[in-house]
Amino acid sequence: MTSLNPTSLPSPKPAGDPTALRDWPVHRLALATLIAGFTLLRLLLAATTPLLPQEAYYWSWSQHPALSYFDHPPLASYGIGLTTAIFGSTTFGIKLSAVLWSLGLNLLWARLVLDMYDNRRLAFWSLLALNLTLLYQVLGIGPAPDAPLLLGWVGTIWAVWQASRSGQGRWWLLAGVFAGLALLGKYSAVLLGPALLLYLVVTPSQRRWLRTPWPWVAMLIAAAMFTPVVWWNAQHDWASFAFQGSRRVGQMGGFKLRFFFLLLLTQVLLVTPWLFGLSLQAFWQATRDSFAGRTDARTRLLLASAAVPLLLFTLVSLRSHAKLNWLAPAWWSLIVLGMVAVLERGISARRLAWGLGSSAAVLVVALVVMLTPNLPVLRDLNSWSGWDQAAQHVQRQLDDAQARGEQAFVFAPNYKISSLLRFHLPGQPRTYAQDIYGARALQFDYFPLDGDLKGATGILVLSDQAQSRLNPARVAPYFDTLEKVDTIETRGFGRRTRRVEIWRGTGYKGHPRLDGPQGPAGDDPEPESE
Repeated sequence: MTSLNPTSLPSPKPAGDPTALRDWPVHRLALATLIAGFTLLRLLLAATTPLLPQEAYYWSWSQHPALSYFDHPPLASYGIGLTTAIFGSTTFGIKLSAVLWSLGLNLLWARLVLDMYDNRRLAFWSLLALNLTLLYQVLGIGPAPDAPLLLGWVGTIWAVWQASRSGQGRWWLLAGVFAGLALLGKYSAVLLGPALLLYLVVTPSQRRWLRTPWPWVAMLIAAAMFTPVVWWNAQHDWASFAFQGSRRVGQMGGFKLRFFFLLLLTQVLLVTPWLFGLSLQAFWQATRDSFAGRTDARTRLLLASAAVPLLLFTLVSLRSHAKLNWLAPAWWSLIVLGMVAVLERGISARRLAWGLGSSAAVLVVALVVMLTPNLPVLRDLNSWSGWDQAAQHVQRQLDDAQARGEQAFVFAPNYKISSLLRFHLPGQPRTYAQDIYGARALQFDYFPLDGDLKGATGILVLSDQAQSRLNPARVAPYFDTLEKVDTIETRGFGRRTRRVEIWRGTGYKGHPRLDGPQGPAGDDPEPESE
């Protein structure tokens, strides 16, 4: 990729060519207007889209504050705890945390591109493209560990670039702070280390930093910020480190090409086809030019930021299931490089409009699916419909048990269903997962018990989703009696959207005390977190 002059893009086409994108003026307030517009859109979506199961799970963490959690570090949960403390444990209150993380991310994106290229036009089109991806819009309204991870990741790259262009080592201190925030968001932030090392090694003008204390001090700052997570793990037999490290490696089998194609398909949809192709083209061109010595420091930094997670998780997908959100730190910098190439080539405004318009169309279709109540799509795809209605029926069973003078609790065979039930039940009482019958249940293994449950009545909730597949005979030995007492069907457009069964177990025989999530799980599949 041809390097750009630090202050401008190549000379535009002759004046008067109405199709030349580089002839389009960008007002100095355009970036602020763009960020404000997408933030308002996300606020609207936060108030109107349903709560997803994984979001309910992260919200359930915030109900039990801790230094860290089994699946991930705590920063996403802390964000949810803050916004729900102000706006209540509502869908909007939970999703607002993601909107705020996204606002910070957009401001950093804009600052980074402006500082790297000093070109408002490039910053505008790059930011528009990033906000039209389904991936970054979902993370903009879905409170997940990826949100603080991305903010910290982009902030780290920005601070390192400031150090690179100014030669001032103090910027590495800020890089360490941002890297610490990323680590408190998600464990995959550890990949920032190899990415930055790669950048320093392959960029001759920046190798000198390796002979100074600044990058190593930044690493110590990030490690110091990460100590609460280390302390939590030390108090819990290193369970989270094992789950995200050795156990995931142990789950890898032989060569499985289907996992690679599954990852490829999901990334095409999440990044949207046109931007996905643009990103891969930018990755190939920048990599080739880097080997040929034709790239500048900023291109190498953006490329290194993307290359490490992209190559690692692509290799993982050849042997195991790589989750669709794992590549979130990779695509943003490739989209920026892709937009640099678009403006360098002098692409017409009409062609760019078709490209970004196709991305917008994918985004609109996804939003229509989310906003349409009880849309009868694949049951495992539509995971959010019907749970408010099911919770009403579950509450009736709890009221009946209370009227009989019985202590009662609610549980399900999956942490996502348990979390959704907790959110939708009146009063949002503590719910349980497969820990009730001796199976692993991720963070539910670490939530405090709501008193002594022995002898209580258990309300089991099953659905027609694959994640809820459970033979009630698996649960029966833990109760004196177990019977189905209710069935709820949610319908939309003349078709069934969700089928939920409610079973009542009397005389619970006591909560099995597992040795953490490493204990026996019988024949139940091990739950996985995002």
